[in-house]
Amino acid sequence: MLSENEIKILEFLKRKGEAHVQEISESTGLPVSTVYSNIRLLESKGIVKIVSEESKKTFQLTAEGTLRLENGLPEDRLISILNGKEMSIKELKDLMGKDFDLALGWARRKSLIVLENDLVRPKVAQYASPELIGLREVSVGKVPSKETLDILIKRKLVEVKEEKTMLVRLVQDVKPRPVELYLTHEMLVSGSWKSVDFKPYNVEANPPFFPLGKGHYFREFIEKVKDLLVSLGFTEVSGNFVETEFFNFDMLFQPQDHPAREIHDSFVVEGQGRLPDPNLVVNVREVHEKWWKYSWSEDNAKRLVLRSQTTSVTARVLSTKPKKIRSFTIGKVFRPDAIDATHLIEFHQLDGLVVEDGYSFRDLLSTLRDIFQGLGIKQIKFKPGYFPFTEPSVEVYGFIEALGWVEMAGAGLLRREVTEPAGVFSPAGAWGIGIDRLAMLFLGVKDIRDLYSLDIEYLRSRRVI
Repeated sequence: MLSENEIKILEFLKRKGEAHVQEISESTGLPVSTVYSNIRLLESKGIVKIVSEESKKTFQLTAEGTLRLENGLPEDRLISILNGKEMSIKELKDLMGKDFDLALGWARRKSLIVLENDLVRPKVAQYASPELIGLREVSVGKVPSKETLDILIKRKLVEVKEEKTMLVRLVQDVKPRPVELYLTHEMLVSGSWKSVDFKPYNVEANPPFFPLGKGHYFREFIEKVKDLLVSLGFTEVSGNFVETEFFNFDMLFQPQDHPAREIHDSFVVEGQGRLPDPNLVVNVREVHEKWWKYSWSEDNAKRLVLRSQTTSVTARVLSTKPKKIRSFTIGKVFRPDAIDATHLIEFHQLDGLVVEDGYSFRDLLSTLRDIFQGLGIKQIKFKPGYFPFTEPSVEVYGFIEALGWVEMAGAGLLRREVTEPAGVFSPAGAWGIGIDRLAMLFLGVKDIRDLYSLDIEYLRSRRVI
């Protein structure tokens, strides 16, 4: 049984007896690589014999070589422009453009010129490079002298290509029968199926690979968390990456000499921001100076940083004096750190806020339980904790199969020193979750950097969430 391409080659060889692969390719219109592969198949069937097989080197002009053959080599042009007279470097640069440095280098190497201060003085009146003659020879299929050829290759004016040749001879006269892929109704009716061969199916061959498009798995995880919070009645809010220290620290009752505000713990941005409503600024100043007992500085509060926590967005929500709100934000935060498998200098945080009359610490624990159970964590436990802007505070732990109890979040009721300066007098519950580490636990990712991978093969290997 012969394929269509094999039949084409055989029909040609029946006329010629024997031929080179390149000749067969030109006659049949098949690519050389296809002819080679089919010749091997025909040889294995005993229909043709490979008489000889050898490879030879050929030399071709590169694009640069073709250009130099048309316009002349740079040093030849330089000598021609000088025409036996000295000229300044500036004049030559203006005349030769980008070729000047190349021309000067080769002309000096060949002792064609002398440089004196800013003058170029020729040592010859005319010059024709042996390389130019070599380029002409290569262009017509001749091989220059070895010395010239080496220089042309070194100057990347000529490239070497290795060309295989194969002489093939027909040794068995066969009458090829057409090969069909499909058995049709017409073949059955007419009985023509008896006179054709059918190409057998290879049921062990792998089917073609068609990759399906899908979202980045970490982005899908974030969207899943957002959908969950929206389904629980929360509204998404957002803030800017560049934030004033007022909202990033001061409104959250962090004193201006707190270590977290040092330059090595946050990314400082040049310039100053604007402070909000003067009444809010006065209230924040008073609560800092009353309880932390230091002189609060507006200039420090105006300083800009890349937000180190999404709680700055919560602070901005509080500054709108909400009477009742259930909001959340998910976004990037930035902190100086050594990058490794568990640390990045930018990562995602989720901050949640509930402001409601009568909202209690028990309600907060219930809200947190709903969130984590919605994410698939059935076993939750709470442990008393401490955070600067909540009181009471709690740490949330979830049970992950194969990992045991893992800390998931920090939460608490916002301190009065945080809410009352903003004009919020109802109880307010808040929590923060490191989304990246939560995703690593859920998705089985060992290296946090893989959450941001753009490696297409790796992303294809991730299951759809």
